Amino acid sequence: MKRITCGLAAAGLLCLAPMTAAASINEAFANGELAGQVGLYGISGKEKGSDRAGFISGSAALEYQTAPFHRLSLGFGAWGTTRLTQSNDGDYRGAIGSDAIIHQAFVRYAGDGWGEITAGRHGIDLEWLGDYILGVSAQLTPLENLALTLGWANRQAVVGIDEVSESFAKMNGSKGLYFVDLQYAPLEWLTVNPYYYHATDIYRAPGLKLTAEFALSDQWDSATMLQYVSTSTPSGVADGDFLWLEQSFALGDFAFGAGYMQADSKGGSNIASFGDQSPFEYGNNIFEPDAKTWYLALGYEWKALSLAALYGRTDDIGGAANAEAGEFNLVAGYGLYENLDLELIYADVRNKALAEDDFYSVSLGLTYSF
Repeated sequence: MKRITCGLAAAGLLCLAPMTAAASINEAFANGELAGQVGLYGISGKEKGSDRAGFISGSAALEYQTAPFHRLSLGFGAWGTTRLTQSNDGDYRGAIGSDAIIHQAFVRYAGDGWGEITAGRHGIDLEWLGDYILGVSAQLTPLENLALTLGWANRQAVVGIDEVSESFAKMNGSKGLYFVDLQYAPLEWLTVNPYYYHATDIYRAPGLKLTAEFALSDQWDSATMLQYVSTSTPSGVADGDFLWLEQSFALGDFAFGAGYMQADSKGGSNIASFGDQSPFEYGNNIFEPDAKTWYLALGYEWKALSLAALYGRTDDIGGAANAEAGEFNLVAGYGLYENLDLELIYADVRNKALAEDDFYSVSLGLTYSF
């Protein structure tokens, strides 16, 4: 289950409220905003036929953004992680590629009511592009009910309490990725989201996402999502389409839903090259050729407690009729005190045909944000 929370993930300082303009450079730095987090993370897992393995790590991050001066502001962020303990080669270095990384270093121009432009290392959260990029992006609001995000990314890194990239890695060699994402709400209940991603040597991917949200009654809410994306490559070898349907309902503090995903005979793995919004914690096979995935989800929130459960199964992996994998996720979150949050994630993946894809993991994260 991929989650992004304000202040602790890719959005970073984008989550801060607009700041008052500064009258001088000195004032811009003096009146800047500082945010950060301190975290403790541990994971333990076991593959079929292997011993249990895992690690515990501590992390800290600081993010700073100056107040705007002539509509320009500067942002900087650094993230550090240290291994506290590890058991049975728990692959700490596989998850935490770098113990220290500069994940934000950008300049931002805020327009007069029409949006903003950001250049450098900064966070982004789109349908098929996430985490942190080195590039240029523009978030524009030219019309009411219309939001346009477009840009170019040359490098990308994952930075979080549970995973950190070794560095900002090149995307598509040195050619990068171009992206355009348009969200338009012609009706109060309907959002139309066409998008296009272009990485010259990897794929061209036009897609469309439709979301309809209704209040069925004073207590019942409904959300329907339909998404289709088509990928093509210069050689045509890995061309593939991906379909995603989801229906969910909310009743008071409870939520439940179901979804279906399908990749065509050539697969849809290329579209997930730089990020995805998969509801699974792992979801290892959903983009494989001919893969058909269904899932059921249930959620509950009460005061500071949140619970979520998801079960899904992927059939016909690689076109083989008997190739299937199942995954169960259980997530519990609790706000211990103000800005102090605890999250427990249990994931169980079953794949009889592939031992390394038959495992379970338990992870616990404790974060204090400021």
